[in-house]
Amino acid sequence: LATMEESEQRLSKTKALAVFSSDALSSVAYATEAILFTLAVAGPEHFWLVLPISGVIVAILFVVAVSYRQTITAYPNGGGSYIVAKENLGTLPGLIAAAALLVDYVLTVSVSVAAGVAALISAFPALENRTLWSLVAIALVMLVNLRGIKESGTIFAIPTYVFVIGMIGLIAVGLGEFALGQSPRVADVTAVASGGQALGALLILRAFADGCSAMTGVEAISNGVPAFKRPEPINARTTLAAMAILLGTMFIGISVLSMLAGSIPSEHETILSQITRAIFGTGPVYYVLTLATTSILILAANTSFADFPRLASLLAKDRYMPSRFAFRGERLAFSAGIVALAVLAGVVVAAFAGRVEALIPLYAIGVFTCFTLSQAGMVVHWRRDGGPGWRRRATVNGIGAVATAIVALIFAIAKFALGAWIVIIIIPLLVGLMAAIHHEYARASEELDVSERSVIRRPHRRQTAYVPMTDLRRDVVHAVRFGQTLSDEVVGIFVTDDPGAGEALRKRMARQLPGVRLVVVESPYRELVAPLVRYLEQAAKVDPESVSVLLLPEYVQRHWWERFLYNSNQDRIRRALLGNKRILVANVPYRRPA
Repeated sequence: LATMEESEQRLSKTKALAVFSSDALSSVAYATEAILFTLAVAGPEHFWLVLPISGVIVAILFVVAVSYRQTITAYPNGGGSYIVAKENLGTLPGLIAAAALLVDYVLTVSVSVAAGVAALISAFPALENRTLWSLVAIALVMLVNLRGIKESGTIFAIPTYVFVIGMIGLIAVGLGEFALGQSPRVADVTAVASGGQALGALLILRAFADGCSAMTGVEAISNGVPAFKRPEPINARTTLAAMAILLGTMFIGISVLSMLAGSIPSEHETILSQITRAIFGTGPVYYVLTLATTSILILAANTSFADFPRLASLLAKDRYMPSRFAFRGERLAFSAGIVALAVLAGVVVAAFAGRVEALIPLYAIGVFTCFTLSQAGMVVHWRRDGGPGWRRRATVNGIGAVATAIVALIFAIAKFALGAWIVIIIIPLLVGLMAAIHHEYARASEELDVSERSVIRRPHRRQTAYVPMTDLRRDVVHAVRFGQTLSDEVVGIFVTDDPGAGEALRKRMARQLPGVRLVVVESPYRELVAPLVRYLEQAAKVDPESVSVLLLPEYVQRHWWERFLYNSNQDRIRRALLGNKRILVANVPYRRPA
């Protein structure tokens, strides 16, 4: 795809909902279950708490959604947490937000894919290797995203809408049956071990923190505003509102059904599978919903694949990440970021054996840190820029900042011992790494930048071209001819432990390469690189006004397997002279005629 075709790759609201909201929408498949898993420690008699906990989470969800709608208004070109925090709170808060988001995106892929595989195994127990299938799923999503954002939106839209329609249908049918006096109940489920711990404030906070995983991905739309069709801000705000309404409705609906149907957390069957089986049985509808759930959970990783590379490109442009992350591939996708995300998520999934309950404690603390910094930055933005209704806007963002800060604090306290400490440590380390990268780029820029006031004149310095050789071969002759276009003085260097061979080569060159002087460097210990480098350094000292150019003959093989048949002395010589300001090194490739 050409650069000018970028506008044609933008997303409609329908496709954007699938690309940027699949993470948030799919979380209803495991958020309620995460709450029940935590409450199970205190016994099933406390499962009723899932309803008030879900209600509080939905209330916070709508506060955050309204806050991010205002962010889209203020930043129509994309108002991710990194941009908002950096512009309004400073560089360090911006880097903290960026690091937290990068970590959260990796965990989003890991949790979503692991949950999708768990849903698949609930219906097909024979597929028991969670890690293998999770890695396969990550690879497939990566390959689709490398094709470009528009194509990934087209591919992912169908499973997303099948899931949404299926969940709304499940909730409507389930609530209808209970309203009519029917009472479908979950049966034949092996529950996890329960009881053994008293219900306390810390346990309730842990359950609340686990349920807040339903809110991950809410910020994705504000990050990806430039990917929408025109008018971008209006389309993005509409899509965000639709996502919040669908997410809140499905989350509350699943929590209510889990209580009415008597669902119990199990390591062998998900809560959503239990509810679907109780209401529809194990017929075609059950398998359609199960496959739809698996699809959207796996494809929920696409939200991260859409936003992680975009955030990495912004950081790369600001010189906080390697510059390769800023470049788009042939399909207008940030290929380096896509591949890096897939590799990191694969490592996390393998490390935790693809188990959702092991990954959940690490999840969401990063995104709530970003929520807080972004909303606090928006308060500063409205106070600084003013405008009509700025007090009301600042108040909304302020409420959002306080609410998400409280949730982030709850996460840090309730989940610290269960694995959140890993994320709390990784984020500062990542910030330090980005600062180090920025420092290195700044140092290199200071060394390499050319002042616009300077006039660069041709130097009046002599230069000598040196060509190392082992014999008079075609690649050597090719390098010598190239050297003669650079300098009137071309010198061959023959490093050997046999002076007789050096004299024989000198006589041959005098006959076949007249005008090219040969220097024989004796190496009694059969070394090549060190004697060659010593000679070049000594020659440079003899005539400080001369520039030494070392031309390395390089025979280019036709086939990959031929590389194993030839040594890599050129690479060793180049590394030995790396950084030497008085000796320039250049490869002169020679390809054998066909």
